[in-house]
Order: sequence, then C-alpha cells, then structure tokens
Amino acid sequence: MVGEERTLVSFDWALKSILRQKDNFDILEGFLLDLTNEKITIIELLESESNKDDRNDKFTRVDLKAKDASDREIIIEIQHDSEPDYLERVYYGTSKSIVDNMQEGYRYKRVKKIISVSIVYWQLLGKSYLVKGEMCFRDLADNNQELELKDKHKIFAEYYLIQPEWFNDKIKTKIDEWVYMFKHSRVKGDIEATNIDKVQSKLDKLQMTTKERMAYDEYQLNKTINEGVLQEREEKGIKQGQQQIIEAMKESGMNESEIEKILRLSQICR
Repeated sequence: MVGEERTLVSFDWALKSILRQKDNFDILEGFLLDLTNEKITIIELLESESNKDDRNDKFTRVDLKAKDASDREIIIEIQHDSEPDYLERVYYGTSKSIVDNMQEGYRYKRVKKIISVSIVYWQLLGKSYLVKGEMCFRDLADNNQELELKDKHKIFAEYYLIQPEWFNDKIKTKIDEWVYMFKHSRVKGDIEATNIDKVQSKLDKLQMTTKERMAYDEYQLNKTINEGVLQEREEKGIKQGQQQIIEAMKESGMNESEIEKILRLSQICR
C-alpha cells in the first residue's frame, strides 16, 4: 500500500498520551510483533516511572509499562538525552519489576519474564540501529556451544535497543518502517508493518483537536527548553574543567606559550 507521508506527533508524546488509551493498544502490539517476531496482546498498563511525573526528566524520558496476555511485563522507554549509566538503570528497572512482583511464599516457577524496549536518540551501544540482548547458556566443555532452553525456562529478561539516529533510512523489514517513524515522525510510503497504517490516522497532527494541539505544542516547547538548559549546563561544565586544567598547568610552572600550544593540540585531536 502506498500512502502520502504526513508529519505525525513525536512518538514520545504518543507514548505519553495517545497510546495509553486501550483503543490504541493495537499500535503498540503491531510494533512489538514486528520487533520480537512474537504476537503480543496487551491486557493493561501498569504503574511506571513516567506516571510519577518526575519534573527532572519528564520532557527527556518517557516510559510505559504493560502486561500482556502471557502475564509478561513489557517496558518501553524513550530517552532523548544521553545518560552515562543508562544500561545500568535499564537493568535495575527489569530487576526491580521482578522483585516487586515477589510475595511471601511466592513460587519461583511463576517468575515473570520482562521484555525491555529502549528507544534512545544518542549513541549508546555501537553503531547499529537495532540491538538485542538476552541471557544465554554455553557448554564450556563442548566448544562453547550454546544450549537451548526449554520453553518453561525462557524467563530471563530480553533487552531491545533501538538507536534511530544510526538508521540509514533504507527500509528492508517491517521493523525498519517503525524505526523510520521514530527518526522522522513520518510513515514511509510503502506500508507493510503491522498496524502501522493506523499510526497515520491516530498520530496525525492534523486530526488533533485544538486542545490536544495546544498540549502537544506546550510539551514540545518545554522539551526544547529543557534540552537547551541541559546543553548549557554541559558547556558550562566543560569550560570550568578547561579552566581548572589551565590553572593546574600554570601551577606546574608552564608559561603561557606552552599552555596555548597544548590547548591548540587538544582541539586538533578532537
């Protein structure tokens, strides 16, 4: 099917508002099917970090937690600003979800599987736009051969990492259509991805009411301001660090010309 490319609301806003409505679960289900190659039916949304409305990162991080028909928990998170301990936080989040579900007398065979999906807009892990991490067991006595788990033992968390900025816009698979949308807030002309045709109508800016558009514009403005503040803090920190280095070099006995030469070389190395 070929359709006109139209600008959509950003996916983080959709995840924060539109896609939390039960009538729109089919969009998330289509995305998860194309990502995991497994049919996922979302039953309900659960309490998540974004529901707490943390003022420190509500414009740069949005997350959604859901439970599917197989009683697994799915965490979808969108992060715009770089975070040095991001993978550690994601790992903590999945571990906490498991522990939070534990009760006294809990039978371990009922431990829930967690599926974690992160969409990040900076280089976090390599230069691939699509990465998967999962637990595997290997036979160290037999050429490091990977051992296949029985279905009842496939309870270890799976981590999906999407880095849209590294996508080259060449669509070859269904999940590529989703990544293209995450990157450009548009759906590519040839539509084959599961339920992505519904994205065109449900996330179309032109279909928003005046109130919805005002809320969306305010969200985008606040996000831009927040990102600008963070960038300003980062630049200020760099300048302070440079000044401290210069002071240290002066204390070591270097003259102005030697310091200038070192600073010039450091700029070239960058």
